[in-house]
Amino acid sequence: MTDPHAFLANFEQRLHQAQEQANAIQTAFRESRTEAQSPDGSVIVTVGSGGRIESLQLTPRADDLGHTALGRTIMDTIRRAQVEAARKIEDTMRPILGDGEGMAFLREQVEQGIAVIDPAGTVAEPPPAPGRPAPPQGDDDDFGGSSVLR
Repeated sequence: MTDPHAFLANFEQRLHQAQEQANAIQTAFRESRTEAQSPDGSVIVTVGSGGRIESLQLTPRADDLGHTALGRTIMDTIRRAQVEAARKIEDTMRPILGDGEGMAFLREQVEQGIAVIDPAGTVAEPPPAPGRPAPPQGDDDDFGGSSVLR
């Protein structure tokens, strides 16, 4: 027969661990804010958790672009920022979820989300973070610049 005091103590410990994990997950999503800059420096985009656009800045260099090129640059920079935010969440969650079924599910969701954000595959996969398997090789990135993460 199970000791009710030991059972309750074990249950409380598991409940406390689950609450700590939930807090860590909330923090990871809150801190997934990412900023990306276009290669030519004309556009700066900041996205928050879930890929929500928080700010869009046009620098004086944007004046040199035609409206079609500027529109394309804005969309490409938004895509890059959203993809980086998704990758940031994935990388932040790995230590919390480990390499088990939960992490595999999250990676699948991130990949599906990126496919919606960037269906043409114009945003290059970043180099693998420590502990993340290398992605399959695909099309090269058209961008020559680097992004800035916050």
